[in-house]
Amino acid sequence: MWRTKQAGKTEAKLPAVRFYNLGHTVASLLLNHGISALVVSKILGHSNPSVTLTIYAHSSLDMQSEAVKIMEEIVNPIQFTIERWNNVAAR
Repeated sequence: MWRTKQAGKTEAKLPAVRFYNLGHTVASLLLNHGISALVVSKILGHSNPSVTLTIYAHSSLDMQSEAVKIMEEIVNPIQFTIERWNNVAAR
């Protein structure tokens, strides 16, 4: 069966991908789409979410940027331009 799969990959010109590598892809995609580390760690069979976060810390950089944008929207709901700020300050 393995030879049949390998022959199919060769004919289709697909790269050799180990099953292990698919786990990395799945974890990165799930984390980048907002699935909690707890859920991802259970899917991957990690002992706890900190293992998942340690391995896939690079995935959280985009999530951190998104979190900063959300916090800015929460904390600064009214957007001021410099011109508007000068008008308010002049009063």
